[in-house]
Amino acid sequence: MSKIKYQFDSKTLTFKKVKLVWKQIFQRILIFILVTGISALVVNHIYTSFYKTPKVLMLEEEGEILLSKYDGLNERMIDINLVINDMQQRDDHFYRSIFELEPIPPSVREAGFGGANRYLEFEGYINSDVLIGTFKKIDVISKKIYVQSKSFDTVIELAKNKEKMIACIPAIQPVAIKDFNRISDYFGSRSDPFTGKSTMHHGMDFTGPEGADIFATGDGVVVESGYSFYGYGNRVVIDHGYGYKTVYAHLQKITVDEGQKVKRGEVIGTLGNTGRSTGAHIHYEVKLNDRTIDPINYYFNDISSEEYELMVAACSKRRIPMD
Repeated sequence: MSKIKYQFDSKTLTFKKVKLVWKQIFQRILIFILVTGISALVVNHIYTSFYKTPKVLMLEEEGEILLSKYDGLNERMIDINLVINDMQQRDDHFYRSIFELEPIPPSVREAGFGGANRYLEFEGYINSDVLIGTFKKIDVISKKIYVQSKSFDTVIELAKNKEKMIACIPAIQPVAIKDFNRISDYFGSRSDPFTGKSTMHHGMDFTGPEGADIFATGDGVVVESGYSFYGYGNRVVIDHGYGYKTVYAHLQKITVDEGQKVKRGEVIGTLGNTGRSTGAHIHYEVKLNDRTIDPINYYFNDISSEEYELMVAACSKRRIPMD
């Protein structure tokens, strides 16, 4: 039933009944709700612009506390980075050098993490820059710790096998003292005895009687045994592990085969004059990670410190080349 309402008629000076249909009632209610809602929003906006609710105040206070905590966390991460950097320095320049390991390149230690969207989940917040910056620093620290841990694993493994490693490193002369006459040439640049041109001599030459025993200078496995067509004549190459190899050239006779395990001091052949040579001698090389190095530093089981100093002094004088 429609609601009855009266309206004054100024012409007849009487009240007339006005019937409101449901559609009109609904429209008026809707207008009332819209006006009330808009008024509430305007009032709320004006109120929140000048006044803060307890919840907003609490959130702002929590945000300030979190930012202050972040500053403290950031300082701790800086301290942790300093400790890690110190560990890296000691690892590269002390621990790894003991076992003649190359330092870990900065490109490996400082390598970042892949993925452009790695920190996408932290975007869109009020303090997104703080969150992303923190997680980036944590990721860098995590990577450094991982690389350092792997390096220490390698060093520890070498330390456990130190006795075995010491037995493998070249540490004696390839020819016995009783058969040793002199060092006829040293490691470094020299005048080639055949062409007269300046060339690099990659080893040391020991003269002695032809047929004298030649010894393995460290434990290892024979990887080459036979005649070389590159001027070395009869040659033996021993792989000692840990990056070390030794080469024995111009041998008169070879007494070991490829694949054979040898011990330091074991006879591998005899001193000779084969290949590109001008006299009986043994040409001896030491290689570390496939790079030839001066053998002068690898006779510590055979010579005294005084003899070593004399050898170093003689090295600078350059005796007559034999190879």
